[in-house]
Amino acid sequence: MLKLPAAAVGALAAFVLVLALVGGAVSIDAGPAFASTSTDSGTPDAYECAIDDPDALHSALVGDTGWNRTQRNNAAVVYRVAAERGLGDRAALIGIMAARTESRLYNYANFNVEESLEYDYDKIGSDHGSVGILRQDPFSGRGSVKDLMKPEYAAGEFYDELVAIDDWETMAPGAAAQAVQTSTSSEVYARYQSTAEKVVAHFAEHVTCTLIPGEWTHPVPGAALWSGFRTAERPGHDGLDFGADKGTEILAAGTGTVVRVRCNASVNGRDHSCNVDGSPQVQGCGWYVDIEHLDESVTRYCHMVSKPLVSVGDIVLAGQVIGYVGSSGNSSAPHLHFQTHTGGAPATSDNAVPPIEFLGERDVSVN
Repeated sequence: MLKLPAAAVGALAAFVLVLALVGGAVSIDAGPAFASTSTDSGTPDAYECAIDDPDALHSALVGDTGWNRTQRNNAAVVYRVAAERGLGDRAALIGIMAARTESRLYNYANFNVEESLEYDYDKIGSDHGSVGILRQDPFSGRGSVKDLMKPEYAAGEFYDELVAIDDWETMAPGAAAQAVQTSTSSEVYARYQSTAEKVVAHFAEHVTCTLIPGEWTHPVPGAALWSGFRTAERPGHDGLDFGADKGTEILAAGTGTVVRVRCNASVNGRDHSCNVDGSPQVQGCGWYVDIEHLDESVTRYCHMVSKPLVSVGDIVLAGQVIGYVGSSGNSSAPHLHFQTHTGGAPATSDNAVPPIEFLGERDVSVN
């Protein structure tokens, strides 16, 4: 599996890559100098990457695959794009199996697609209209010829298609590759699963990625501010209340790790359901989530309408939907109760800080 640091915010496997002077390929032989902020497909990266030991990684890949430098570098691209997006080893496995099947890990131009010959390539083929490392068809809506001739873009487009498939994470890897590519049988992709598993294991062992903080955001953009932090009328109110319609998306205010998911509701000391609207007579925060961020702050999101979309240990990005506005627990109408804390988990009344100032320090305005 990809290695996560003990701080629990950290990382997937990754490695330092540099753009080659010719072809835009990526070299695993380079020193630690690569730090990407976005792939050519336009999807933001979640991680920055650094290689641990380029020589050891290079040797391990050669020993288990017999691949030449071009194939190894292209496999590195496919792996890195999955790692930077936080998709994990299984996605990288599927991507490498697909690329090995489709192109033998070469970036193909195509005699039938004259424009493809204008860009850097490893080999030239003539298979219908397919181009690039994953032999994608530019006339299928997956990207322009120029885009698909870039291994980074081609891999990113593959993963876009992959994650859109229901249950891709539980499908057989060959079946998942076939569902994206639809060009041959799942058994053909499965031929390379054993080799791809070894390749992914080497990448995971030799490289490390660190989570990119990203920009902070309002947890319920556009919502009305109903109640403030520790006002004279409510001195024990440790957060802000934002009024919004039931079912409105609640966003993670910042990138971090989910450290608590809980139903907190009771009446006269007895547990009460969080899957129904609460009332002033119900005690507790209802369904809520705590997220610990890279700066050791914690944000809390209360009164969700149903069980949150995230689980303890999940890494979430700023702006990711984590649940929906509701009225569970001690609540008289749908709203988000939002708290901010400093000093790391657990979040307590003692380390609660005013959310308006907290968000303002992170360039987020609360109206």
